[in-house]
Amino acid sequence: MYNLIVPKDKLLRQLNKQVDFSFVYEELRANYCLDHGRNIIDPVRMFKYLLLKAIFSPT
Repeated sequence: MYNLIVPKDKLLRQLNKQVDFSFVYEELRANYCLDHGRNIIDPVRMFKYLLLKAIFSPT
């Protein structure tokens, strides 16, 4: 469905293809405990949200 809606030349599609967001896990490893406390929101998902907010927020 995603492939039908989002054009191939769209900035967000290109960004997702070009950037390996796994670096976020490494950067935050000391701040997240995987087996204690509440379930966390995936750090990569949160990073992408903040990136989208930075790109598309009116200044």
